[in-house]
Amino acid sequence: MNVFVIGATGYAGTVIADTFKARGYNVDGMARSASSAEKLRAAGIKPILSSLENLTALCNIIRKYDVIVFCPMLTFEFEQEAVKTLLSALTGTDKTFLFMSGSGVLSLPSRDGTWNEHSFAEEDPFPFAPTFNREVRLSTENLVRTAAQSGLRAMVIRPPLIFGHAGSIQIPQLFESARKTGQVCYLGHGLNLYSNVHVEDVAEVFCLAAEKGTPGALYHAVAGETNFRTIAEAIASVIGCETRSLSYQEACDLWGASWVDLGLAVNSRCRAPRTRQDLGWIPKHLDVVDDIRNGSYRQAYNANAGGLSYEWKGHSSTPTAEAVNGR
Repeated sequence: MNVFVIGATGYAGTVIADTFKARGYNVDGMARSASSAEKLRAAGIKPILSSLENLTALCNIIRKYDVIVFCPMLTFEFEQEAVKTLLSALTGTDKTFLFMSGSGVLSLPSRDGTWNEHSFAEEDPFPFAPTFNREVRLSTENLVRTAAQSGLRAMVIRPPLIFGHAGSIQIPQLFESARKTGQVCYLGHGLNLYSNVHVEDVAEVFCLAAEKGTPGALYHAVAGETNFRTIAEAIASVIGCETRSLSYQEACDLWGASWVDLGLAVNSRCRAPRTRQDLGWIPKHLDVVDDIRNGSYRQAYNANAGGLSYEWKGHSSTPTAEAVNGR
């Protein structure tokens, strides 16, 4: 079976492509440049030169594949345009289209860093005022899910905070706060959180969905949850410094208001009963704190002589528009 990964050089996409390949699939990945193509070749993935800026050409490419994985980091508006066009090209086929969304659509504001009790399974209602990014991403999810009515095996996979392989969005930003301030910073009480999942376990959900997922389904990928203060304390143990609580305004001054509002000043808690039941998924990596203290994050920090200016697995030290609008 032939798989095409759009976003194959990104943090999650790299692992998704590798996991499909390890399961015996023929895997190609989209490359937008010669350097991206070389990165894919080095991983044993055949590069296909293309770009989301030329959707007509990309539509012609994806028709050749049995499984199309869509997991690039884009602004939500551009993401929706791209997904809508690609789905139109696949209408009437029985191919598999897997779209990576994110649990940010389930965010509840927490500017003082307090915890709340609300946690959502795949089909639970969300009876709260939406964050400003929620409606666009949800409408994209609905485009994917309703495409299954035409026979396309289209599914949405919605992970929360992804960790592992020294990557993520939030975790590197907490490391970065120590470089800028001398302390690992968190917001307010630090008791708020995103649920979390290891990047390898996310990749496993994609493979299982391709193999036995239900067309039109939404699958969460959740392994556990740890509040931001505990994550900050684990990072501080690696660096050898103190932690510090920031007010909301101090956090915005440090990281930027857009990123804080979407990535830090919220609770985004979810559960994955449908994924576990339908796909038989059992996550293997459960402890983000141990990975920070003793695993990939400590190794990456030490390998760079304590430096944090390098790019953390696809996410630079400064949040971009794509990272803010991403998972």
